[in-house]
Amino acid sequence: MRKSLFVIAALAALVSCRSLIEEWQPVVTFKEPDKVNFVPVDMDDEVNATIADIKAMYKEHGKPVVINSPKIIKAQVVSSDEDGNIYRELYIQDATGGICLKLGRSSSYDDYKLGQILYVDCEDLCIGEYGYKTGNYGGGGLLQLGLLGDGWQAYLDKETSTAPEYETSYIDLAPIIAKHIFKGEILDEDERIKPSTPSGSELSSNDFKNGLAPAAVGKLTKLTNLKIGNLSGKPEVFALLYPDSNLNHDKNNSWNRLFLSDGDDEYSFEEPYKGYPKYPHNLIHWGLTKLRTQDHIDRCDWDNLLLGDSGADMKNNKTVGTRRVEKKNFGYGYDANDPDSYDDALRYKDVLRQNATAQSVSHYFTYDGAEVQIRTSGYSRFADVPLPVDVLNGSKTIDVIGIMSRYQGAAQFMLLDAYYSGNTTSIIKNLY
Repeated sequence: MRKSLFVIAALAALVSCRSLIEEWQPVVTFKEPDKVNFVPVDMDDEVNATIADIKAMYKEHGKPVVINSPKIIKAQVVSSDEDGNIYRELYIQDATGGICLKLGRSSSYDDYKLGQILYVDCEDLCIGEYGYKTGNYGGGGLLQLGLLGDGWQAYLDKETSTAPEYETSYIDLAPIIAKHIFKGEILDEDERIKPSTPSGSELSSNDFKNGLAPAAVGKLTKLTNLKIGNLSGKPEVFALLYPDSNLNHDKNNSWNRLFLSDGDDEYSFEEPYKGYPKYPHNLIHWGLTKLRTQDHIDRCDWDNLLLGDSGADMKNNKTVGTRRVEKKNFGYGYDANDPDSYDDALRYKDVLRQNATAQSVSHYFTYDGAEVQIRTSGYSRFADVPLPVDVLNGSKTIDVIGIMSRYQGAAQFMLLDAYYSGNTTSIIKNLY
């Protein structure tokens, strides 16, 4: 049965190509009609593993594992990309845990329904980690099930000496998807997996920070009574922008980075939005759309922020509002032999504005004594929805539903919906 499905899918895929698939851009969230000809499969007799079994195969940070034996799992779909805050990924869960499936498809919410049973043939797939970092401010990341990342086979075979950045890659071609993923029935609401509620102590534990596969990560989760701010009680955000998107973004070009972080930035003098309290870098919206980024630049919100990572970069005192004239940084409109051309040089903010794109924002909340970063993509439908004033000023708390993730040892939450604590009316949906 499965081989027949694979052959049909492979023939259909001949009329397409990878380049067409890769043209999809974030958040194409139009509503398609339901698939009326869908026939669910039942492969219960072939299931021989759980999600916990698959995650247990990952034995060491930084060493992805290709599954080379027959392993078939059965799980439920617990995430949706309809609102755009989850992109090209699908989260599935069984009684033993949850995991990120790197499906590589956008607008998949109509093909893979919430509560739908999926059977995943894991043989030849790879279990790897995203977001792991060693050293200070480091820790474990998110386990993902996909294909072996580009360049990793050569590294594992010791043909290269540098480990590639991403341990897994997307399962994005139709024939590969058809070989590994099979759609079962869609469960009724009362049969679906309910959100888990981890304790703050669990999210603060050493196992959560550094363990290989902490139980809370990858699962549909509900957190209650979240209060704005970090564990010190101060508002904190994080976003990373690149003034020149045409140049490298890595640490070797750290001047090409603008960090919007912390809550006590001495260089931050922005005027709050009318009716809103002062908040770090005026990032009062859940995410940063392209237009919102340009609005911040036009308001001069970030003119006094220093470019670079830290240390020597920031000692150069290059701010967003200064002219971009350094030879090493490819100054625009500036001729070193003509001092009068200084006024013609673009400011970093001009370059940042013309290269503006949507960016994710993390807002820091405290939950049951733990710190949680709620991360929202700038491409999500609710990215430009502001957090309520009474949440920003700390007078009210919120409840959230989403997927619990982990990045560099920190609890990171991918938001699906939010409410005032004890309420059931969304404070993000129907507002965009």
